[in-house]
Amino acid sequence: MVSLRALNKTFGGRPAIRDISIEVDRGEIFGLLGHNGAGKSTTFGIMLGMVAPDSGEALIGGKSVQRERAAALASAGAIFETPSFYDYLSGWENLAFFVSLSGRRIPRRELEEAVGRAGLSDRIGSKVGTYSHGMRQRLGLAQALVPRPEFLLLDEPTDGLDPLGIREIRETIRSFRDDLGITVMLSSHLLAEVEHLCDRVAILHQGRLVFCGEWRTASRRWKFQCEPEAAASEVLRSMGLTECGGHWESGPDFDPAATVAAMVAAGIAVRGVTPSRQTLEDFYLERLGS
Repeated sequence: MVSLRALNKTFGGRPAIRDISIEVDRGEIFGLLGHNGAGKSTTFGIMLGMVAPDSGEALIGGKSVQRERAAALASAGAIFETPSFYDYLSGWENLAFFVSLSGRRIPRRELEEAVGRAGLSDRIGSKVGTYSHGMRQRLGLAQALVPRPEFLLLDEPTDGLDPLGIREIRETIRSFRDDLGITVMLSSHLLAEVEHLCDRVAILHQGRLVFCGEWRTASRRWKFQCEPEAAASEVLRSMGLTECGGHWESGPDFDPAATVAAMVAAGIAVRGVTPSRQTLEDFYLERLGS
């Protein structure tokens, strides 16, 4: 659905992103992670045609944003940075105004459907100046849904929300994929929320891509209870495991049964092998070397 191919961008002689290549599959919710200044906004800006890359290109639905922007973005919706609206207009009036700027004629029924999907039907007639932050986010989601997109790009969709608002937006985003088949790419500093939504993520650090893939299976942790410990450690290292803070980290192809068999063959008593759950925050910080 989305293909970023060897993107590079420099501002004032300083590289913002370097050789970024990412593939987002149709029908998934994909997370783009990184500290402030890591290159997320530059990447999103290139995807929306707001920033011209020095080299490389972004494709949405097989169409190049750089060579045929209108066609590429025709199937895309976005919340990029903080949504801005006119406080003295109602939510509906704001939505209608921004649709009119696009030059497209959108049927009222389609606007109502977008408002309903975003969970704002009860307050769409109220002035935006009376909206909470969460309601403004929902209005932004409704605006992003108006073109009936196949792809949604969401920049910090839960930023500044309370726990209830975060959960509601999370479920709304999940419904976009499950009910409408929309592909979603989002960024967020709330890694627990990304963990709920995304099986695959890309991690940027200082403009470089340091990881892209299924974070849950990229590495696994295990706790081994063995005697003697020194001999067990030698076997585990020989099987490709790495010691990490009292645990042993393995790759996705690790076979625990074969490892236990090797230790038993070496005369080691194996009392227990326990998988240790790793959070996305743990995974993210490890990839950044923190």
